[in-house]
Amino acid sequence: MDQKLLKQLNRWHEENNFQQIIDTIEGIEEHDYDTICHLARAYNNRGEDGDFEQAIQLLQMVSDMGSEDPLWHYRLGYAYFYSGSYEKAETAFERAMELDPGNEDAAYFIRASREMLLGERGEFQENYAPEVYEEEELDIIEDYIAQTFGEFDSVFHEIISPDIHVDICLIPPGEERNFYTLVTMGMGAHRMDVPEDLTEYKLERAELLICLPADWKLDSEDERWYWPVRLLKILARLPVHEETWLGWGHTIDHGSCFDESTELCGSMLINPAGFGDFESVCRLPDGSEVNFYQVIPLYREEMDFKTEHDAKELLQQMDSRALIVDPKRYRFCSDKTLLS
Repeated sequence: MDQKLLKQLNRWHEENNFQQIIDTIEGIEEHDYDTICHLARAYNNRGEDGDFEQAIQLLQMVSDMGSEDPLWHYRLGYAYFYSGSYEKAETAFERAMELDPGNEDAAYFIRASREMLLGERGEFQENYAPEVYEEEELDIIEDYIAQTFGEFDSVFHEIISPDIHVDICLIPPGEERNFYTLVTMGMGAHRMDVPEDLTEYKLERAELLICLPADWKLDSEDERWYWPVRLLKILARLPVHEETWLGWGHTIDHGSCFDESTELCGSMLINPAGFGDFESVCRLPDGSEVNFYQVIPLYREEMDFKTEHDAKELLQQMDSRALIVDPKRYRFCSDKTLLS
C-alpha cells in the first residue's frame, strides 16, 4: 500500500471517519492484502447492518495471506463476534492469541465469546450463588500468594461459577525459580468436611498450586497444554461435589491419563516445595486457616505404591523431578528404581 494513503487511512480511522475509508478504498481499481484488511476494519468499526458480514467476506478473500497474521484473525473474530457467531469468534481470537500472546483485547473477546455461548445455553452467573471469600479475606489471600510464591499480573478468571469461584493466579518464571507457578484462589471459600478428630488442626480450608516448565504454552487451550489447569479446577471442586476433604498426602486417581501426550494419571498433595522456608498456611481474621498444597501428578505404579505403603514412603522414592510437571518424566516406582 502507498505510504501516503496508509497515513491518510490511519488518520481517518483515528477520527472515526470510517465511511471516508470505505469510499476511498472502494474507489481504487486494484486492491492488495493491506487495502482489503483496512476496508474490512472500516466495515467492522462502522458497524451498521450487514457491515460485519461484509468484513467477513473481505477477510476470507485473503485468508491464505492472513493465516499467520494475528491482526487478520483478530479482525475476523471481531466481525464474527458482532454478527453473533460466537463459536467462530472464539476460534479466531484464540488463533490471534497464539500468534500474539500479549494481545489483551483478544483475551477479552475470548472470555466474552464464551460468556455469550454460555448465555445461549441459558447459563448466566446471576443464576448461581457460589461460595466466595469476603473482600478482606481475598485481599489477605492475594497478599499471601504474592509474598510466598511470587508477584502475579495475570489471573485466569472463571466465567461461570456455579458452586465456588476458582480463579488461578499465574506467577511467571523468574531468576530464583525458572518455572511457572499456578495457584488457585477461591477453593478455600468452601469449608471442607474434615473428620471430627482432625478439627483442631484447622484443615477445613485449602488452596492448590502446580508448577510448570518455563516453556509451557499457557496461552494454548489444546488439552496437551491445558490439562494441568483443568486438574487444578477439578481438584478444587472435588470437596464440594463429593462432600469430602483434601489434605497433605491425599492421592486422587484420575481414572485415565490426563492427556494422550502423557501417561500421568493421578496426583498427590504435598507441602509446597522449592519456595524456601515458609509456613504454608494463611491465617484469616476469623481465626480460620487456609492451607496451601502442591499438586504433583503421578504415574499408575506410583499411585499403587502409595496405596500399598503411604505418602511419606512414596516421597522417599522420589526427588525434585516430580515437583515440576513433565509429561514424560522419570518413573520412580518401577521395580528397578525402588529404594530399599
